[in-house]
Amino acid sequence: MVFRSKLKAIIWVHTLRLGRYKYGILNMILVDLLWYLVFLLGALMFVPKERFTMMSLVTFWGIIQWSMMNNVVWLIAGWTWFVLATGLAEEHIIHHVNPLLFISGRLITGSTVSLIAIPLIMIIFVGVIGKSIFTCHNPLFLIAGLLLVLLYATLYGLTLAALGLRLQVPGVMLDIINIFMYIIGGLGVPVALMPPMLRELSLLLPYTHAAELTRYGVLGLEPYLGLQTVITISVTYLVALLLLTMFIVKKVTKYLRIHGVRAVGLM
Repeated sequence: MVFRSKLKAIIWVHTLRLGRYKYGILNMILVDLLWYLVFLLGALMFVPKERFTMMSLVTFWGIIQWSMMNNVVWLIAGWTWFVLATGLAEEHIIHHVNPLLFISGRLITGSTVSLIAIPLIMIIFVGVIGKSIFTCHNPLFLIAGLLLVLLYATLYGLTLAALGLRLQVPGVMLDIINIFMYIIGGLGVPVALMPPMLRELSLLLPYTHAAELTRYGVLGLEPYLGLQTVITISVTYLVALLLLTMFIVKKVTKYLRIHGVRAVGLM
């Protein structure tokens, strides 16, 4: 009951911030739209006409997933310095609320930006490929793939935030792989179309399997490892990442309660 009250308070405060910082949210949405257009239109310039619609959909949903992941990771891991600078970490520790649980609430901000930006860019893409943009082979797998990307990104961002608090380094400074995830992580390129060496690396990453589910949900493209195998791997990764994140958060929280928190610098 106490945990539920804390969780409700965290959801309430992050939802309240959406309204108070509406212009910042609007700016993030506009930036997202520009990134979508730059990546999408650039990627589709040299696609043959006979494959244009299919590749447009693959590229569109790949960029959507990459942006969702990037927003969530950076908004969670990058918020650590703000929480420390304003004294919110100590305030939550005093009230027996894990500051990392509070930071994880930034998922609300990141997912809100994506939820608003996706329909807007879809409207723009109606002019590019027409109503084909609304193609959906299986809504259940499309939603499952997108949710897995959000959950993976949240757990990863929270792990970076925890390590940032422990190492006194901004969480975002620990992340060097987000920009490579579009291709290496299989978000934008089907595994079957990758070079063999890159394919083996991609299959080791959780985002790849979430993206395979998304592409199956949109176009019915059979995952490289088979649908059932990809589902099993995706769930296994989710459980493993959850346990790893919980372990790291528990260790870091224990350290903070003993040694306190220190400011994290970020240019």
